[in-house]
Amino acid sequence: MKKTINEEVMALKVKKPGLIMHSVLSIVTKALYYKKCNVTVNSTVDLNKYKGKPLMIVANHASRMDYAFVTFAIPNRKINFVAAENEFHRKKFKFAFAVGHVIPKKNFVPDIKAIKCMAKIIKQEKEGTVCIFPCGMSTASGAQQPSMLGSGKMLKHYGATVLGVRIHGGYFVSPKFDITERYGKVEIELFELFTPEQLAEYDEETIQQKMDEAIFTDDYAWNETRQNSYKCKGGFADELQQLLYKCPVCGEEMQMDGKGNEIKCKKCGNGATLDDKYNLVALPGSRVPKNIRAWFDNERRAMAREVKNPDFCLEEHVTLGALPDYEYMPNDRICNIVGEGKMRLDHSGFSYVGTRDGKPWEVFIKSDVINTLCLPLDASFFYTYASGEFLQFTPDTKSCMRWSFAVEEMYRLNGGKWKNYPWFDYEHDEPLVP
Repeated sequence: MKKTINEEVMALKVKKPGLIMHSVLSIVTKALYYKKCNVTVNSTVDLNKYKGKPLMIVANHASRMDYAFVTFAIPNRKINFVAAENEFHRKKFKFAFAVGHVIPKKNFVPDIKAIKCMAKIIKQEKEGTVCIFPCGMSTASGAQQPSMLGSGKMLKHYGATVLGVRIHGGYFVSPKFDITERYGKVEIELFELFTPEQLAEYDEETIQQKMDEAIFTDDYAWNETRQNSYKCKGGFADELQQLLYKCPVCGEEMQMDGKGNEIKCKKCGNGATLDDKYNLVALPGSRVPKNIRAWFDNERRAMAREVKNPDFCLEEHVTLGALPDYEYMPNDRICNIVGEGKMRLDHSGFSYVGTRDGKPWEVFIKSDVINTLCLPLDASFFYTYASGEFLQFTPDTKSCMRWSFAVEEMYRLNGGKWKNYPWFDYEHDEPLVP
């Protein structure tokens, strides 16, 4: 009997990438991105020091190109990258994932298969090297989000030397609101984060905290004085309303419109242009936060206040997507649309009630269990896992970021253990430019 794609993924036997394919993939990624992104690598380590020893690599997740940037930083190691399990269902990645021995991982949920694969590389392969992006998905705002729960525990469990990679400018070449790649300056830092002795000494929480502090990046702060310019085939602000959905002046939601180089509120006219250095420049008579990240963080603060209302509820019509058993997804498709219905979030949890394959179907996840929503390409749709199954939801409006904030802050309000950075200030909004 023919195996399903999911069964094939679960049966994968990973090993260290071979020398020939490692060399070919390195050449290809260098041709695609090295010159276009004007990449520079600043390293404080001598990689020869780790000959014959296993390595864990942890990096901030700035963009969809990060696998290439990590490869540039550590060219002499054959790296097994960890990627989202659903990406193994996409036709365009099938060959590269197979020859690169990429490790599948279900995002934001425990995955024994991934743990075993990483253990095999670290403990059994000579100079085994595994790279993880502990935040779980590329940043939505341009600043790194906190690592997922269990990241510190995993590093301590493997006990291998951990190298850190910080990618600056990565978000600007591949922002979450536009899947079209842009090109400009990228700087990469490579440093030693933990020795095996330090991992043995620290507890899991300390390891996770130190890792979060070490790989935190904010591309807007990085480029504030550098003012590097970026090239874009379309408008710099196209679809920016996927992230910046709330007008900072009138407070109206889902009325922002990003088109060309401009984002503007359709209700009150407040808006700004986004220039080639990712500076927000207020339109005449308008007031906006200093950059996309400040605007984005204000939206989170507003949602954190909203979910405290005991009657809080979000509802919206959505289409439902699921992975087919035997069909690889072509081009940029993630899954097949299998139904439609109503999505809801309140203090009890997240639910969908509607149809699937022409029949009534529903799912419910408690609010202290679902900690986030994954935005895999841009912010036009999201996915989550329910009882181990991948499910995609596409709202009628461009409200995925709003839903993501609501799910995360509801989870935290209801005692969820995955918290924001301890230095994130929920109490004070970023002031608007006068």
